This record gives sequence, structure tokens and C-alpha cells, in this order.
Amino acid sequence: MSNDTKISLTRRTLLFKGAGAAAATTLLGACGGTASRAGNEDAVAASRQAAPKPATVTIDSCGQAGATSTCVVRRFTIDAAPVDPAATPAAQALYSWLLSTFGTFIISGQTDQDHFDYVKTLTGHYPLLRGFDMQHYSPMYSWRWDANAVNPGTGQPGYFTFGPDAADPSIANSIAWRRDHGDKPIIAYQWHWHSPSGGSVGTNTFYTEFTTFDASRAVRKGTQEYADTLRDIDAIAVQLAKLRDAGVPIIWRPLHEAGGTWFWWSAQGSTVYRQLWDMLYDRLVNYHGLHNLLWCWCGDDADWYPGNDKVDLVGIDSYPGNFVYINNKAAFDKAYALSNGTKLIAMTENGSLPDIDSSLEGGAPWSFFMSWVDITAANDDARIKAVYADPRVITLERYV
Repeated sequence: MSNDTKISLTRRTLLFKGAGAAAATTLLGACGGTASRAGNEDAVAASRQAAPKPATVTIDSCGQAGATSTCVVRRFTIDAAPVDPAATPAAQALYSWLLSTFGTFIISGQTDQDHFDYVKTLTGHYPLLRGFDMQHYSPMYSWRWDANAVNPGTGQPGYFTFGPDAADPSIANSIAWRRDHGDKPIIAYQWHWHSPSGGSVGTNTFYTEFTTFDASRAVRKGTQEYADTLRDIDAIAVQLAKLRDAGVPIIWRPLHEAGGTWFWWSAQGSTVYRQLWDMLYDRLVNYHGLHNLLWCWCGDDADWYPGNDKVDLVGIDSYPGNFVYINNKAAFDKAYALSNGTKLIAMTENGSLPDIDSSLEGGAPWSFFMSWVDITAANDDARIKAVYADPRVITLERYV
């Protein structure tokens, strides 16, 4: 396969187990074939509705070589549709495509910072997956600049205040990026949720150390914290609705790094965390009718897992050390165990890039990677070039 191979659907055999029907084996379209996601995703999804929808898709994890002395096959039996039964056609199409590539390809990703363009300049390829953050839209965002606020250090005007940054362009930018590139890019959003109350301006109040906000009260109806939490969710729903109305499906990763008590949403234990996830899911999906979301949970402890009915992808944030290029199979195996092999698994943040060969052929076939901010802090240019030159890494230019 040449480096300029275009990716449409994966050459792989998947076992489709229809609900109440006999299992059938289907060969998806080969790379470079006539099947394509270019253009209108809704039309693609609508065309698929003519065929009976399988209940699950079964995938083995050891690549083309199958089981070897270094790779024990893990079988994934993954729901063939998103957990939201009312998912938009575009969200369904994206999910189906993620399934079709899983185990054979790895999708490239980069957070939306200066180094997104750096990757293109260095390698000639843009990452297919672009990561954005909702933090600036938090009602209690703590870094909004106010020319009239008094700086407590100098007594002069000009300081930070609480409030959303209405000028933040990320929603408009993400919509434009996708539209300007033929609806090919995949958009992901996380939410560094500045605490609904507590803390001080000029600090990152999503960190537990910088806020007094108590998540255990946030999930208790009748408290001020509960009301403040709903206010924040509703504010983010407004932004997510803009993406929905623009026809943009997103990989949505809220409350990330579950169990990491450095974030306020994990500071009160796993039970509270799961209650908060349920509250967020119900409010966005059922109350606000946001059905363009693929729900990505990020963590590595089963006690914190919200359950298979509210998660589409399991994510692991991988930081093995700068310039350490491994497949991080130990983390992948943890993610597999969390859902008993029923979910796609992704590297939702990474410092050093994963080793592509040992990931795909050694039992850690990440759905995607997402390099965090400054990709050069953990990867030298030679490694970045090598990863993006690999035809099994899906970039914007390889995606049709």
C-alpha cells in the first residue's frame, strides 16, 4: 500500500450478529475502492438504513498476522450503533466508520493548537481528528479579561473576572474547518470544566486545588451546587447545539481522566462521579436533545466506569515518558477489561506517539491517538514524520 493510499472502508472481514437472525460474514469495501464518506454524511447514513442493522460487530485484536507468541487475540464484540438510540445520521455514520477502521488503521489526532499546523508543515499531512475544548464557554470561566476590573496587585484597571468568553472562536472554527475540508475532518471536544462555583479568578478552577466546589453536592437535588451545575451544563448545551445544527457529529469527552482527583469532578469518589456522568448524559441527550454526540469516557478504573449504556468509546490518556515510543498495551488491556471488549478503545491524549507496528500487530489497535498540544515536547521530528508517513495512519489527506 503506497503512502498516498486513500482510505474509504477497511479491507477486513467482520462477523455481524443480527438480533434474532443468523450470524453473517460481510466483507467491507477495500481501501481505495468505490465506497466513500466524502460529502454528505447524512446521505451515506440514510443509504445504510436500507440494509438490516447488525446488533454487534466482532473484531479480533492482533492484526493481519493473527495470534503470535507476542500477541494473544482479544475478541471485541462491539455494538454496531451508538448508545444514543436517537443518534443523528451523521453521528451514526461516523460511529460506523470508526468501527470499520478499528483494528486495521489508527486515526491521527492533534489538539487545536499551533502544532496542528506544525504537523502539516513537517509531514505534508493534517491530522484527521482535531481536538477542541469547551472550557472557555464555562459560565464560571476564571480567565475572562475585564478592562474595568481592578488588579488586586497593582490597584490599576484591567484584570480577570468570572464568566464565559463569548469571543472564543472554537465552535465557529471547528464548524468552518470541517466544512472547508469537505466534511472530512473528525471533530472532538473535551471540557475542562471550570467549577460551577468556588475558586478565584486567574486560576484553573477545574483543578481540585483551586476550587472549594463540592461535587457531592452537585448531584444532590435542591442544593445551590446542583442548580449551578445544571446552569453550566445548559450553557455548554447551547454550544453543542450549534454543532448539531451545523450537521457536525463530535467525539465528546467530558469529565475526563476519571479517578484523577486532581480534577474536581473526581474529588468526591467514584459513586459521585458516576452520578455526575448520568446527570450530564441525561441533561444533554434527553433534555436538550443533543444526539450528535459520541460519548467517550476516559479512565482506567472499573469503579469509575459509567456503564456500557452511556459510553461509545473508552479512552486512555497515555504519557509513558517523553520520546518513549511504545504501544502501551498494558493500558489498552485495562480499557478492554473495563467494558469486556464491547467498546472501541482510543488513546484520547498522548505525549509520545504510539508505535504503530506493535499497536496494530501486537494487540493494542488504538482507534485513534490525540497528541497533546506541543507534539514536539515528547516526539522528535523523525518520529512524527515516520508515524504520519505510515499508510495505516489515517490523515486528512488519506481520508475520502
